[in-house]
Amino acid sequence: MRLYFVLTIVFFIFSCMGLSRKLSPNEKLDFLEIQNNKRTYIVHYPKKWDGSPIPMLVALHGRFGSGFSMIKQTKLDILSDTKGFVVVFPDGFKRSWADGRGNTPADQNKINDVVFIESIVKRLVAEGSVNPKEIYLVGHSNGGFMAQRLAVEKPELWKGVVSVAAQLSVFTLKRKLNLKTKPVSVGIIAGTDDPLVPYSGGYVRDGGEILSVDDSINRWKEWNSCNDNLTKKTENFKEENSDIKIDFLRFEFCAENSKVGLIQLNGLGHSWPGETPMIPFINQGKTTKVIDGSKLVWDFMEAL
Repeated sequence: MRLYFVLTIVFFIFSCMGLSRKLSPNEKLDFLEIQNNKRTYIVHYPKKWDGSPIPMLVALHGRFGSGFSMIKQTKLDILSDTKGFVVVFPDGFKRSWADGRGNTPADQNKINDVVFIESIVKRLVAEGSVNPKEIYLVGHSNGGFMAQRLAVEKPELWKGVVSVAAQLSVFTLKRKLNLKTKPVSVGIIAGTDDPLVPYSGGYVRDGGEILSVDDSINRWKEWNSCNDNLTKKTENFKEENSDIKIDFLRFEFCAENSKVGLIQLNGLGHSWPGETPMIPFINQGKTTKVIDGSKLVWDFMEAL
């Protein structure tokens, strides 16, 4: 009963938050009809866009989120204006994604989110606003597991895929073993002290068995036929009461110019780096205000 009460409050908070932002003049709310469901998404075009085909980033929110909450959480719309790329914020089914682990409303209702996301990409490419060779994907938490699934099942769509606070699930691993797909650049951004999605793997509270972050990176290294040359660097950030260390690890030499990278957030938890936790009464681990998660994501993409 207590868990139900907490989840109800969480849903209410995200519902209110999702309605608190109006569309800007360079944004549109659009939809697709899939499986007899109206599936909505927000498209943000950079303010100084001249109409020519440019890169696009698809950003998938976490459980209980929405396209609007993902904008507020990540501020990717602001980065889009600065860097000059289109960013799309789709809405999950009942604020969830069918990432294959089985327990979300989307999974339980057999929603085909692979087709939904692919259809958005193809529509925006067809309208002429997006360069089909520069399409990227990022997801957080439930959205991150969905991003990993899309990297496995639709690698031809993406130049790069990054999951934040999510790694490979056993479901996605099994899907990959049954598919012959092309290499795709993949990055994982993970807090070593994430209390919701264990860095060392195991089971997630909302269901499903997952691999460890290290095992996930090694799987992608194998699938992308990377050699053993690993580049490493560390950055330190000063915060009021502590120092934060980030380790950057990357396999640069992989098939078809793909890359595999890990951004390890030492001591941090589940939140998108830099955000204010939106559900503070659920323990998400240590947060930080001095690291910009959206910049980390786009820096990875720009280096591909």
